[in-house]
This record gives sequence, C-alpha cells and structure tokens, in this order.
Amino acid sequence: MSEADKTVKLSEKEQASRDFILNGPMFKVILKIGFPIAFFQLLNAVFWIFDSFMASSIDATSVSAVVYFTQVNLIIGGLTGGLTTGAAIKISQAYGKGEYGLVKKRISSLFAFGVVVCLILFAIIVPTAIPILRLINTPEEFITYGWNFFLIGFINTSVGFMNGIYTALEAIQGNSKRIMKINLIATCLRAAFTAFSVYVLQLGLTSIAISALLAQLFIMSCGWYNLRGKSDVFTISFADISFKGALLWPMISISIPIMIERSLFHIGKTVVNVMVTSYGPLVVGALGLSNIMCFFSMAPQIGFQDATIAVMSQNAGAKRFDRVIGAFKAALALIFMQSVLFFIPSFLFAYQLTWFFAMDDPLFHYTIFSIFRFDVLSLVPLGIFAAVTAFLLGLGYTKVTLLLNICRLFIFRIPVLWLLQNFTNMGDYAVGMMMSFSNIGVSVLGAIVCGYYIFKLCKKEEISFFKINANQAIRS
Repeated sequence: MSEADKTVKLSEKEQASRDFILNGPMFKVILKIGFPIAFFQLLNAVFWIFDSFMASSIDATSVSAVVYFTQVNLIIGGLTGGLTTGAAIKISQAYGKGEYGLVKKRISSLFAFGVVVCLILFAIIVPTAIPILRLINTPEEFITYGWNFFLIGFINTSVGFMNGIYTALEAIQGNSKRIMKINLIATCLRAAFTAFSVYVLQLGLTSIAISALLAQLFIMSCGWYNLRGKSDVFTISFADISFKGALLWPMISISIPIMIERSLFHIGKTVVNVMVTSYGPLVVGALGLSNIMCFFSMAPQIGFQDATIAVMSQNAGAKRFDRVIGAFKAALALIFMQSVLFFIPSFLFAYQLTWFFAMDDPLFHYTIFSIFRFDVLSLVPLGIFAAVTAFLLGLGYTKVTLLLNICRLFIFRIPVLWLLQNFTNMGDYAVGMMMSFSNIGVSVLGAIVCGYYIFKLCKKEEISFFKINANQAIRS
C-alpha cells in the first residue's frame, strides 16, 4: 500500500460494503446492488414512454421528431457514457486492490475532465448540428419542430454525463438504494412538470426537454452534496485533480472502445432511421416507439448489467476470479428471469400495447404493431447479451464488446435492411424483421465469444465453472 493509500481511510460503511462485495453470497450481492439500479432504469424507460406519449398527443410529426432527435443525442451520450463506464471499471479495480489514494485521485480528476469534455462538445456541436442534420437527409419538418428539443436535450445529456459518473460511484460502493431514491424523486418532479407544461400550458416539445433537464439538475445537486470534499474515499477533492497522462490515460484508454461502440451503435440507429424515411415519417416514429416499448423490458437488464460490471471489476482487482465467474452466473440467472417475465406480456398483448401509442390512428397503429411484433422476439436473447457484455466489460475486454457491436450494425442490421428494402416487397415488415434478426444474431455471437473467454479464464485460474465456492479466494 502506497503512502497516498494510507492517508485515505475507509469509513465503517464503506468497509462493510467492500467486504460484502468481495465476500458475500454472490447471488445476494448482485440482487441487492442490481435491483435498485434496475428499478431506476425501469423508471427511465417509463418516463421515456411518458414523453413519447405526450409528444404523440401533440401530433404524429412531433413524436417522430422526439424519437429522431433523442437518437441523435444518444450518439453524444454514447461518448460520455462510454467514458463513464470505462473509468468506473478502473476505479472499481483500484478499489478492489485497496489503492484508496488512487481511487480518490481518479474520481476527482474524472469529474474535472468530464467538465472539459462537455464544454468542448458544446463548442463543436452547436454551430455544426443543423448542417450535419441536413447532410444526412433529416426531414426538414423534424428540424423545424425539434431543434430546440435537440439543443436542450444536448445540455441534458451533458449534465447526465456528470450524473452518470456519480451513479457509477454509488454502484461501486453498493449504495444502489440511494440511487433509486434520488431518481424516484427526480422522475416524479419531471413527470409533474412535463404534464403541466404540455397539457395545461401547451408549450410543446421544448417543455419535454426542459423537464428532463430540471430532473438531471436535481440529481446533480444531490450528487454534489454527497461527493462534497471530505476525507472519505468517494469524494471530490480539488487538491487531487490532475490531468497527468499517468492518471487519466488508463481510464481513457479502456473507455475508447466503449465510447466508439456506443456512439457507433447510435450512429447506426440514426442511419437506420434515415433508411427508414423512405417508407415515410410515420414509419420512423413507429420504429422509435417499438424500440421504446422494447427498452421498457430491456432497461432492468441494463441495471443488472451495470451492477454486475461494478462487482466483477472490483473482485477482479482483488484477484477473486472465482467470484467473477459467480457474478456472471448470478447475473445471467437474474437477467434471464427478468427478461422472460417482461417478454410474456409484451408478446401476448402486443396489439393492445401498440394501440396505446397510436392515438386512435389505425394506420399508425398498424405500422407500430407490424414492427413491434418482430422486435419483441429479441427481448430474451438481448438479456443473455446483457450478461455477456457485463462479463466482458467487468474484465476490461472493451475491444471485444466493440467488435461485437460492429458486427451487430454492419453485419446483422444495416446490410439486412438494405437487402430487404431492395430485393423484397415486405414494406414495413422489413423494419421489424431487421431489428429482430440483428439483436438475436449478436446475442448468439456474443454467447459464443463469452464462452471462449470463460473457458480461457477457468483454465488459467484453475476454476471449475460448475463447481465454484463463492467465498473461496483463487490465487492469481
């Protein structure tokens, strides 16, 4: 332990949480940490649906604009979110090793670096966004209706980046209940403001973006309060901020593949949206609504995935590779059960669910349903892929997840849609089939790749995948 590590002490609560993650029953660890985060992600999905529903009450063009510009902002969010995930992996590994001084320095420097990144993105994107949107054939009515929504949404994404760092730090400590409580309050405030501004004041799309920003600012204020300068490990200290390469580069380098992967994924979805505009603006909105309804089922998967990454990377840092395998098995079981639980009603009541968003428009309803009934088939495979991704990221295999998602876009998705558009007369059905094929295809490929890395790890560490004592340390 270095001198810096000796000067930073764990509080009793932090020590108890760290011991639980490194020694507690793994199924209980993943469930306790993952459930509140999964619930938080589910709330996000509910209010994404809520926003889309209120946008659809304005008109069909508005909901299509919301879907389109949300996807564009997610490209930016992919960059910042990828940095958050990668940095959290390195922070968690250092925490597992007991390098508490390094943890504190990385946390403080990451927040400062994040502010710089957001300012640079703002300076680049604001003056260039409209020309780029027109260059990629964005419908002019989308720009007219949704520019203010996009601009405020970008600020929201930047604030959300800082909140994502805070959320990741709470997950590393096992404080997922705190995350759930803060976000529950934020989402309730957001819902109240959105409903009032849309239905009472009739302010339109801009008010939806403003309400989301206010919710993010509330979370940011809570995060700043909980991370304010103290002697604990997980706090921000201006004295520990450093932009030296030796401190920042390990967090940035492991993040680069994740940043590329997530942004590329959302770029691919934007390309798909542009390709789908050949069917008309309503199909773009229908595809987005189908994705949103599926995201409602996928959101808890993301919550358990994020918790599993934090647990795995911490145990990997402590050289507890038996528990890494145990965390994967627990996450796979939990995510699979959750996925099946959400898939059954989504599949059985697909017609009724899609009608809810159609606003009594039979044509729009048929379009949504024709896509969603194929899209929903990939919910369980994507649950398996979420556990696979957690395993790979937990061990720092970020380049592998990048390659998997490149395959998802450029082998299983965009070429398939192009073929269906140009060599079949399937119409709207092609969009749903493309989504289902790409998601199932990458899930199968991911399972094969994950199996290889599990076999490799078990062989190296002399671990039996089927007979693991979760409380037994395995030498590295």
